Amino acid sequence: MVQKENLKQGLELLKQPVLPLVSMVEFFLLTGDFATVAEIVEQLPDPIETAYARYDQPAELLKPYLEQLETLLALQQGAEPSWPVITENGEEVDLTTARTALVDQKILTMELEAINSALCGPCGCTLCCVGPDRDMEQAFFEIPLRESEVDLFAVEKIETVAAKQCNAMDEPPLQVEGTDFFARTTSALVHWQKGWSLILPKMSSCPNLESQTGRCTVYIDRPKVCRRPQIFSYILEPVTGEDGEIIAQRLRRTLLAIIDCPYVEVLQEEIAAYAAACELNLVIKRNKG
Repeated sequence: MVQKENLKQGLELLKQPVLPLVSMVEFFLLTGDFATVAEIVEQLPDPIETAYARYDQPAELLKPYLEQLETLLALQQGAEPSWPVITENGEEVDLTTARTALVDQKILTMELEAINSALCGPCGCTLCCVGPDRDMEQAFFEIPLRESEVDLFAVEKIETVAAKQCNAMDEPPLQVEGTDFFARTTSALVHWQKGWSLILPKMSSCPNLESQTGRCTVYIDRPKVCRRPQIFSYILEPVTGEDGEIIAQRLRRTLLAIIDCPYVEVLQEEIAAYAAACELNLVIKRNKG
């Protein structure tokens, strides 16, 4: 089992969640008369102490997120949100709630990218890089890809008319040469209705995984969803239409942690404290089995 002392870098990031600082800036943006976000950030006291953390040089901590906060200012000044934001009952929320949720989702996703990456490296884990084992219920795992990421994987490409008319979880499953698309022993790229994904069938592994070392040969350029987040931002959940396109965002205000991951299993208390500091519900669940 991975030890906490090996996760110091990621733990330090977990102990200083940025969302409480973001909430302060958002409050001033929504209630004051400021021309830029930088004006607000420059006027923040130093240090800032909350019930959870002490923030030395808060302006420096917020620098990576200024662009997203400027988006909130633009929305406040009349720009249209990318999608409507709805409750779990399907009712549209007020504009202020929608605007802040859309920005918070992007900022938390950015922060969790850094946190997950810092926690992942020391674990020496290949959980995200292999298909289901013989005893698992799943027949395959899917890693969604952007168009620009497809060339990172030197495997068979399945790009047929039939594939482009369905998605990986559809029933009945896509047929390739008379059999289910996942009835193979090696990974493959499939171009679905919603885009490309890497399919890892049972007992297979990613072609970029070094079998001897367990290292990823394309780690720096890896896909955004690849070998990465086992702590997910679910402030908003995409709602898709029949064509697979996003038509709305459902307000969830949740942090999702996948306990299959070694660092999630070890850091449950720390992740719960992080979620509480961000005023998010925490859901811990198992993803594979």
